[in-house]
Amino acid sequence: MAVSRRELLKLGLLATPGMSLAQLAEAQIKDPGSPPVFPFTRALPIPPVLTPGGGPPSQDSYTITMQQGMANILGTRPTPVWTYNGMYPGPTIRARANRQVNIRQINNLSESMSVHLHGGHAPASSDGHPTDLIAPGGQKDYTYPNQQLPATLWYHDHAVDLTGPHIYMGLSGFYIMSDTLEDNLNLPGPGPSTPFGNDIPLLIQDRLFNTSGSLSYPMTDDALVRGVLGDKMVVNGVVQPFFRVPRRKVRFRLLNGANARIFDFALSNGQQFIQIGSDGGLLSAPAPRSVIRLGPAERADVVIDFSSLNLGTQITLRNLNRMVPHSLDRAPRDIMRFEVDRNETDTSVVPATLRPVVPLGTEVRTRDFILTRGVLNGRVVWFINGLLFDDARIDANPTIGDIEIWRFINNSNVSHPMHIHLVQFQILDINGVPPGPGENGWKDTVIVPPNGVLARVKARFTDFTGTFVFHCHTLEHEDHAMMAQFSVTP
Repeated sequence: MAVSRRELLKLGLLATPGMSLAQLAEAQIKDPGSPPVFPFTRALPIPPVLTPGGGPPSQDSYTITMQQGMANILGTRPTPVWTYNGMYPGPTIRARANRQVNIRQINNLSESMSVHLHGGHAPASSDGHPTDLIAPGGQKDYTYPNQQLPATLWYHDHAVDLTGPHIYMGLSGFYIMSDTLEDNLNLPGPGPSTPFGNDIPLLIQDRLFNTSGSLSYPMTDDALVRGVLGDKMVVNGVVQPFFRVPRRKVRFRLLNGANARIFDFALSNGQQFIQIGSDGGLLSAPAPRSVIRLGPAERADVVIDFSSLNLGTQITLRNLNRMVPHSLDRAPRDIMRFEVDRNETDTSVVPATLRPVVPLGTEVRTRDFILTRGVLNGRVVWFINGLLFDDARIDANPTIGDIEIWRFINNSNVSHPMHIHLVQFQILDINGVPPGPGENGWKDTVIVPPNGVLARVKARFTDFTGTFVFHCHTLEHEDHAMMAQFSVTP
């Protein structure tokens, strides 16, 4: 009897995107380890900003093509990747609040795709539902009204059962929103010579490579539990780059684009970050933090002040977290290096007040979602309320305008970064502890720690009716099949 690709995925037999079903069924995945790379020998690339073209003058319109490409990730040998417009990461979209963006996505890859604007507040038809697929050779038009608070968002593939390998192959990019209020704060920002200036996006991922330079995606039993972990730190498509910075304040937009790794970001000289934003935009006030934890898909906007450092100073952005015991986690602590190489006039500020985060009102109901692990046909699977994802089932049905509390209870022994589409929420507490500075802003993803921990979030469901999903953003959990649906009704 023929076995569908989706059934093979449920059995954990996925190896490398593009393999035939016969190869998948027979695959015995082995992890050879990535080839050696010398750190801090290549400069940080910054994904270029895409220029809009065509369409109504009151809107910004783009065309993006999903296609195969080659990337110089390792610096020693090329890596085949899947790209947006031939770039890994994909091109950056710069958007303005309340100005509509239209994107035509063309799929020139061999598998069906769905593009999700992560953190975006968009109609269900443009949300990138995992079963709303673009077939190979097909295209789809996405509409983003941008009627939301500006924030560091990102777009990525969201195809059902295949999100993990598709993102691993390169399908992700930044979507950065701004508005007049943020412009007037005089934060470190774009400069006259480049679209980024001193406002730098950092897509941080871990990856494993074969000796040939190709990406290795080992779907082992351990990967089904912890998610796929790499042994190389990749920033904006380059392993452990360096970045030359001026003696002044610089804004960095940290995005954890890993499939499964949780990062504890810190600076090697012990200096504090000044966090100014989280998933859903600016905080009420700056939050000095020595360590910032981000799970997959979480973001943090930070300012690092290099003005007190001498020319020639080198400091590294480090990861203090280990997902597995030190003897088994081969990923280096150092992610990238900052090199202070010049003086530069700095008139920017980090004001004491950024954008007030107004608490949501009284909830109309509370819903519970219990997160557990199980075994199906001898392979690990992941449940929400004892159920695998089923696109024929609706698991919650808020009415438009409702405010609800969602309680995530993690009865497994690994963390789950839970992501809700459509909304930005506020964390009420995790195991009864209210969120601290930096976590008390608008969020769309929350890490739920293991072993019975309860996390409560509150959200308002506004503007758009239709069917949306929520899921664990450890992508191997999502694909196997820790995802559910909610329907917003009039």
